[in-house]
Amino acid sequence: METFTIEIEPLTKAAFAPFGDVIEIDGADHFGINRNTVERHHDLAAVDVGVETGGKTLISMVTCNELADLPYQLPYVERHPLATQAFIPMDFTPMVVAVAPDVAAPTPSQIRAFISNGKQGINYHRNIWHMPMIFLDASQRMLVVDRGGPGNNLEEYFFENTIIELVKA
Repeated sequence: METFTIEIEPLTKAAFAPFGDVIEIDGADHFGINRNTVERHHDLAAVDVGVETGGKTLISMVTCNELADLPYQLPYVERHPLATQAFIPMDFTPMVVAVAPDVAAPTPSQIRAFISNGKQGINYHRNIWHMPMIFLDASQRMLVVDRGGPGNNLEEYFFENTIIELVKA
């Protein structure tokens, strides 16, 4: 059995750009609405639900059923060929994400792992391999924006005979 250790790096727009969008208000375009009583931070991610294949936008909330801890052993990755998928924290709790590029079969050496500052969300591009969602805090909740509609929008890839461990830097 082979073991790969991947250090988790801070989530930044530049580092995450090959895999998707970082959803955050720091540095984002904004303008006042409702007679300037509210500041709108505009167009934070490019949501693509594959309307050409009958997709529609779903907005869901997820809550924790099982806690994870670091170091974390990554059992598999998944991807969505028909649409993007966004996770936006509702609490100020950091989240860990691991991603790999759009390839037929990702290798452990292609995986990068990130941790948010607790106020950032992410939007995976189509076909980006990513880890299943994990929660580091029992009270953690997230808003999910993804696709509903016909077609298979989920592929999974299991790393056989390999342990992939995500560790704090």
